[in-house]
Amino acid sequence: MRKASILDTIFSNGHQPETLVGRGMYHLGQAVSFPTQKTWSGIIRARSLLMADGLLHLDTDVGVAQLSAYPMTVSYWSTRDGKTPVKRLHTPDLAIRMTDGSLTFIDYVTLNEQQAKPYFWRRHAERVRHYQNELGCAFAVHDERSVRIEPRLSNLRLMWTHRSRPTEPPSLAHAREAIRMTSLPSTIRAISEMAMLSRQAVHWEEDDEPVLLEGVDLIFTAVMQMAMLGEVRVDLGKRINLDSIVYGGAA
Repeated sequence: MRKASILDTIFSNGHQPETLVGRGMYHLGQAVSFPTQKTWSGIIRARSLLMADGLLHLDTDVGVAQLSAYPMTVSYWSTRDGKTPVKRLHTPDLAIRMTDGSLTFIDYVTLNEQQAKPYFWRRHAERVRHYQNELGCAFAVHDERSVRIEPRLSNLRLMWTHRSRPTEPPSLAHAREAIRMTSLPSTIRAISEMAMLSRQAVHWEEDDEPVLLEGVDLIFTAVMQMAMLGEVRVDLGKRINLDSIVYGGAA
């Protein structure tokens, strides 16, 4: 099978992960089911909390088009004791296809795990070489230093909780349009005040009039969704709140 065909296959509908992560596997209680629209099945079973946090970065990144968990097992040349050649197998945690078509394979490995294995970086270098030479793709290891930077991670988690859902109220579409009509940059609070639709309302069966739901800001939700799509930008280096500044999408 040609290289391009192999890489297309791992992102195709129906492609099954090489590794099945079930309840209680790896570290007890750390396997996480992560819903995402960037994989055909709609869900990725992350084998660790670090991997789940890493998925937050990818699912909120407009540059990431598709994800494939445990996509394939490769056989690469390594050495035993740094001398004797030997073949080893490797299944990466994720394959990532960017909107520009480039592919990267990623493993999520904590610093403690890396330090506990004296051969870790030698194996890493061997895998980088294999993925580049044999598949024309990058390979990287991510750990806490890149995944859990604050307040970026907390901001991404907040954005992700406001992600678009099939059951979202129609008024969110009006909120997004209000943001598009606003002269940016502006704060979320200022846009909300001008838009006059900052809160959702629900019409209970026993009430004559709709009841406003306190604390539910449609503009805030719309900004989070539009930031995930690249339509607007917010500074992820500062904690996001109603006084955060919203910029136009073009960097």
